[in-house]
Amino acid sequence: MKLEELSKHNGQNGEKAYIAYKGKVYDVTNSKRWQNGVHMARHRAGEDLTDFLALAPHTDEVLKSFEVVDTLEIDESKTQTSKETLIKFYQKFHPHPVLIHYPLGLFFFAALMQLLFLLTSLSSFELSAIYAFFVATIMAIPAISAGFLSWWINYDKQTTKIFKNKITFSIILVLIGITGIVIRVTNPDISSTNSLAFIIYNVLIFANLPIVLFIAYEGGKITWA
Repeated sequence: MKLEELSKHNGQNGEKAYIAYKGKVYDVTNSKRWQNGVHMARHRAGEDLTDFLALAPHTDEVLKSFEVVDTLEIDESKTQTSKETLIKFYQKFHPHPVLIHYPLGLFFFAALMQLLFLLTSLSSFELSAIYAFFVATIMAIPAISAGFLSWWINYDKQTTKIFKNKITFSIILVLIGITGIVIRVTNPDISSTNSLAFIIYNVLIFANLPIVLFIAYEGGKITWA
């Protein structure tokens, strides 16, 4: 079976749902996890999932329960594409999981320092908060960029609700961070006032916490749902 024929078995409109892995074609039509040819809102039947399965939280043992219906014809002369190179890079270094932990942790640390400042009025806590908030915002940019890379090479830019949420709220996260930094830098004495800018600045620091939690929750659903 060639890739063109495999793509027709996508589980849609009464078609069988076939997937390929390491040259074998499996029938997943009757699997509850492949309803309408879609698995975990990210993988679709009718495709070669060899590279994607290597990134899954489970092993290829799960395929043993499915019937092998054919073999996949692969053009051995096909040169390695840039996407395949990136997949191998991602499998080796996992840039998004590695990078994302730093900004997420620092946003929480910034909020904790700001809370301690509000409770004690010690300027050292306020300085720690803005430094952490600044670094978290800067680090969020490469982390989100790596997320887009993961979305492209691992999930073929599938526009499911989970990915839409992660993209939307990641952008909001960075915009809030940049806005907070601008307010703080343009108002160096903001911590000694009770101005509207000070109130907005504090709201921005604490508003990022539920956003961070929501992004992390959606990321968890991609991996373990």
